Amino acid sequence: MKNFLKRFKSWALWLSIAALVVFCVKTFTGVDIGDKVNGFLNVLLPVLVAFGIVNNPTDKSAF
Repeated sequence: MKNFLKRFKSWALWLSIAALVVFCVKTFTGVDIGDKVNGFLNVLLPVLVAFGIVNNPTDKSAF
């Protein structure tokens, strides 16, 4: 149970959740934010979400 609760204290987890929320809101609401910014966010946000999925917050020595 302690390892489960440790995962919620990870900054990488919360960063990936925030990126997922921004990506979903941007995609489903159709907000117009400009082509350059939209292209940048289309690359950056999925990478941040993937980092949060791959990251292991219970082991500091491993990625």
